[in-house]
Amino acid sequence: MKKTILLVAAALTAALSGVRAQQPTLSPLPQKATWSEVAFAHGTPVYIEGADKADADAVALLCEKLDGCLTPSPQGAVRLLIGEVGDKAVKAYRKQVPAHAEGYLLSVEPGRVVIAGRDGAGTYYGVQTLLQILSQPDVMSVEISDYPACAQRGVIEGFYGNPWSDADRKSQFEFYGKNKMNIYVYGPKDDPYHRTKWRENYPSDKAAIIRGLVEAAKKNHVSFVWSIHTGGSIKNTEADF
Repeated sequence: MKKTILLVAAALTAALSGVRAQQPTLSPLPQKATWSEVAFAHGTPVYIEGADKADADAVALLCEKLDGCLTPSPQGAVRLLIGEVGDKAVKAYRKQVPAHAEGYLLSVEPGRVVIAGRDGAGTYYGVQTLLQILSQPDVMSVEISDYPACAQRGVIEGFYGNPWSDADRKSQFEFYGKNKMNIYVYGPKDDPYHRTKWRENYPSDKAAIIRGLVEAAKKNHVSFVWSIHTGGSIKNTEADF
């Protein structure tokens, strides 16, 4: 009898371990996630409804990672509804979307995915979470209700060491977007227009570089904040201090 009980317990433990192993690892952890069985196979075509009204950066990212946005639906495709609260495509789910800025509802089930954001950033973060789920061995059914725990989440580039290149910065913006960070403060100490020439305008070529960084940050729903370092270039007696 004891041996039978032990065997049953071992089987249950193995089964539960298998279920846990299938659940994707998400970063950052959502506020609430309820997982179920496998939803659909990798490679199943996905067609999108609501792309014309939803956050443009969220839709662009989704289409890029799905190798295009299919419409109308091919045979056997997964129907993906996307939009912000009030948009027709996700109107039926508006009450399930967290009442927090940048919040979203993500529902994945056989044949259907819903991404409904409280605002554009919420929709974008819902897409980022879906992409994490799609990158796992199995596409699991899940309902996620998520929103950020604090309003500003990001990085200050203000060190004195080896500077980042512009390519490094753009790569950072992609990382921030994936991990739902929303602010970047520009303050590298090798930039004289940040440190000693902050009273002067950037030359046109350097201004174009900064403009490109701002656009790259915005694409990832990151606010680009330009800062000045006045400590090394002013005196307390200066009239314009």
